[in-house]
Amino acid sequence: MTVDRAGYAGPLDQTLGLVVTEASDREVVAEIEVTDKLMQAYGIVHGGVYCAITETVCSMGAALTVGIDNQVGGISNHTRFIRAVRGGRLVARARPVDRVDDHVTWQSTITDDKDRVVAEGTVNLLKLTPPG
Repeated sequence: MTVDRAGYAGPLDQTLGLVVTEASDREVVAEIEVTDKLMQAYGIVHGGVYCAITETVCSMGAALTVGIDNQVGGISNHTRFIRAVRGGRLVARARPVDRVDDHVTWQSTITDDKDRVVAEGTVNLLKLTPPG
């Protein structure tokens, strides 16, 4: 997984406005400004946004863990929604939890402007065999 010069990991991240600010095999940090395009019908951030953020930061970390020349694929994403958000800026931090053979697990915590946890998630990933 690579990050372009603007800090986007991929097309979905660019669409959402998720910008990766730090990335290593120990921690990945990303930020996103809450805008109307992220809301569900009740005017709060859609749960799928939290799932997508969690998937991005954990997948990027896992890719860095197994080596950037390899690929990883998510096999589960368990994201828990804790607090409704209507505006501001969100920060996601992901850190490794476990690695057993080709399985890698990372956890993320997403906080709001007041440093309150609004969502957290765990993603289990599998190192893929490179094509060819």
